[in-house]
Amino acid sequence: MKKATLITITSLLAIAVLFLVSVYGFGFLQRETADFRGETGQIEDTKANSDYRIASYDSFYDSCASVQSIESKIVNMQDELEETDEVQRETVLKTSITAAKNKRAELISSYNADARKEATQGQFRASDLPYELNENEEETICEAY
Repeated sequence: MKKATLITITSLLAIAVLFLVSVYGFGFLQRETADFRGETGQIEDTKANSDYRIASYDSFYDSCASVQSIESKIVNMQDELEETDEVQRETVLKTSITAAKNKRAELISSYNADARKEATQGQFRASDLPYELNENEEETICEAY
């Protein structure tokens, strides 16, 4: 009976030790390799993913074109504002111009934020596009300076 009890206790201790080793040992291994696994995952999700690369590349052209489109709308509304005599239409145009300028600033900020994402989306900005767009310039040029 003593031998059976000793075997049972030894077995329980072995199971407990194996459990602790598996939980803490593998947890430690995961923690120690987290940076490596994370960086590998990032590379796989960006550089190795052709859909991501193409979408990122295209998004910079689309963003820059959106800024240019808003600028055209602003110019058109300013031209109309100069020619209108109606007070109500003038008020609508001034409000619309302000809204368009705010949207332009938002689009420029978004483009610039994406361009600074060097480890992900920013690395796929085409070399013929500017690194950043300047909100203070009235006309955006979608080509490198």
